[in-house]
Amino acid sequence: MYKEPKRIQSVERSFAILEVLSRHPGPLTLQQVSEAVELNKTTVHGLLATMSELGYVLRSKQGYSLGLRLRELSRPLEQKDEAIRRHFSALLMKMAQLTDNTAYLAVPSGAQEYLYLDAVEGDHSLTIRSPRGKREGLTTSAIGKVFLAFDHELLRRLRLLGQVSRALEKELQWVSQHNYALDLEEAQAGLNCLAIPLYLNGEFVAVAGISGGAGELTRARLMHFALQFLTTK
Repeated sequence: MYKEPKRIQSVERSFAILEVLSRHPGPLTLQQVSEAVELNKTTVHGLLATMSELGYVLRSKQGYSLGLRLRELSRPLEQKDEAIRRHFSALLMKMAQLTDNTAYLAVPSGAQEYLYLDAVEGDHSLTIRSPRGKREGLTTSAIGKVFLAFDHELLRRLRLLGQVSRALEKELQWVSQHNYALDLEEAQAGLNCLAIPLYLNGEFVAVAGISGGAGELTRARLMHFALQFLTTK
């Protein structure tokens, strides 16, 4: 039986606070942070004070916000993301132009999510507008299925957590064999999606996808586009 890794509560709580602060453009009061993370003010104050001393949280008269030291930590990730974005920008543009729908670029984000890194928007009314910076679950979309099909460690962890059904296992085998994934109105009614794996220097680093109205981007058209994109990436 799978046993989840031991989690340190104070670390979890600290990162929950940082994520709350990251979602707000301005400072938050102690009360606001406490309510957002559903912890008492004494606990939150202690965590904020510690992170403030370390430079990861900035305290001002208006409240608490992210500290500048986080910029140092994120710089290597930002550089890697920018390299991926630049490398696949031409492909993303081509995907959007050929399909006249929005093309997406996504990278892994933790054990159960992925992060939209970039998007080139199309004009179709049913297309999800640019979700850059947004996170999504792995088991409910074409992009997520590509991550699971080609990242074996990620798939292993979700299997052990009991989050991979027999139907999904069968679909992931199909994705591995064909090198792309389809989402035919599974994530959203009226919306079809296609996703393909992307490699940089031989390493699986990201997933590119397109989405559009089911009436326009039919299964046959998506399969046709898949073959085009896989030969030009």
